[in-house]
Amino acid sequence: MPSIDWQTLGTGDVLGHLRSDLKRTSSSAWVIGPWIDGFFAEILVTSLPAKAVLRVVTRPSSGANSSFAEHALAARAYFRERSNTVVRLLTSLHAKLVVIDEHVVYCGSTNWYRYSLQESCEIVFRGPVASVSGLLDQIQVIWDQASDDEQPIDEISKWRETAEGYMKEVIDPVAEAKLKEVPGSFVIRRPARRRGKLT
Repeated sequence: MPSIDWQTLGTGDVLGHLRSDLKRTSSSAWVIGPWIDGFFAEILVTSLPAKAVLRVVTRPSSGANSSFAEHALAARAYFRERSNTVVRLLTSLHAKLVVIDEHVVYCGSTNWYRYSLQESCEIVFRGPVASVSGLLDQIQVIWDQASDDEQPIDEISKWRETAEGYMKEVIDPVAEAKLKEVPGSFVIRRPARRRGKLT
């Protein structure tokens, strides 16, 4: 793919570009990611024009660790309040994408919650969907594999105020269980480095 068509976005760079693209959405946006919090959901809901269709695929809140579950439910409360919005759930989801008008795609390591977007060291690519062969077909596969969100509205709406944003790193429950199971295993966390010239 021609690199001139693509941008590389680092920590703290994604939201500015994404808000701008979302506000110009004419027909639809796809948001795919295992971890979505109320902070990011609010950005989606307030940035997208009301006429745009929003399709979201995420993991069920039962698939998140206990400290993230309430933030996942807060995100779903925002989505429930927006018309032209459909949420589907997929337990095995790991992909992280935003596609706007089937024209612009964001793809990378960033999860769609506050800590990942503002604090952790991430790389996201922003570029034209047309240069990624088969992308829309794969998104459709994910959508077809996912199931409808059937959680009762009153179970979700009470979490609406938990939107201050998730400020830790999410550890996948499967990985978390494996870390507990294997003696001597651990996760290395390094403090964020200051931006500057590469040495």
